[in-house]
Amino acid sequence: MFGQLRADTDPGVKPTWDALPPGVKTFLVDVVGTLMNIGILAGVAVLIAGLTVWGIGALSNRPGVGSVGVKIAFVSVGVAIGSAGANALIGFFAGQGATIFS
Repeated sequence: MFGQLRADTDPGVKPTWDALPPGVKTFLVDVVGTLMNIGILAGVAVLIAGLTVWGIGALSNRPGVGSVGVKIAFVSVGVAIGSAGANALIGFFAGQGATIFS
């Protein structure tokens, strides 16, 4: 069944904004864009804090504090990458969904 799917199939589903009052689409797009920017900025701020904790742990010869700083740094990098790439990920998986469910 899955071997017969083609990448150029169109499921025929088109988004519609007719049910919303005028101006709501631009408002929602602006809100989501703002939240993505806040996510990126928060990720970078936490990255700086995590690197600071990592450095303090390394300089004070406390490996427990250093390992917490490393975890904070890696998680914040993941959050920043996820926030920055959310639009591309949504577009990619929407295209994959069109090929799977056709």
